[in-house]
Amino acid sequence: MAAQSGAPLDSFFGNVKEVVTVATKSEKAALVDEIAVLMKSASISIVSGYKDLSVADQQELRSRVRETGATFRVVKNSLAVRAAGDAEMDGLGPMLAGQSAFTFGSEDVPAAARALRDFSDDHPSLDIRGAMFEGQVLDSTSVLKLASIPGRDQLNAELVWTLDSPISGFVYVLDGLINGLVYALQGRVDQLGATEAQGG
Repeated sequence: MAAQSGAPLDSFFGNVKEVVTVATKSEKAALVDEIAVLMKSASISIVSGYKDLSVADQQELRSRVRETGATFRVVKNSLAVRAAGDAEMDGLGPMLAGQSAFTFGSEDVPAAARALRDFSDDHPSLDIRGAMFEGQVLDSTSVLKLASIPGRDQLNAELVWTLDSPISGFVYVLDGLINGLVYALQGRVDQLGATEAQGG
């Protein structure tokens, strides 16, 4: 008797130490659709390798990423490649080798990149490979440059301190200015990366 797809295999193999589940074709398709939606909706999709990270380390990383408003997901490469194709982000394909994970960020893109950079400083086995940012492929160096851009909270604090005015009358204006500044700086990261590539 063959084991049913999608069901635990412990009953088939007897008393085993670990329960193994096999995802059905429909479950895999649903996951591909979910990841493709995340890729399309996120401002940035950062790919990283996480070889030799313990379960506790992975939990800590998820927590740090979540604090920035981003999402950390471990995805099987074959499914990630399919999702990238569906999302018209085939440029991510070359980054998907070995154990791969995605960080999907929208609220504060530099903060999401910074969370990965800071974690990798303490855990060198976390390998930042690159990203897709607003339709453009970034290499690892560009992602690290993006991480050096001040985040929304820091820009808010610096602007408010400089203006020394009640924020109530400027909250929407400041938000627009900050968004414009952040994306302008992020555009500068792309330009620097392109200049270095041409010079190299």
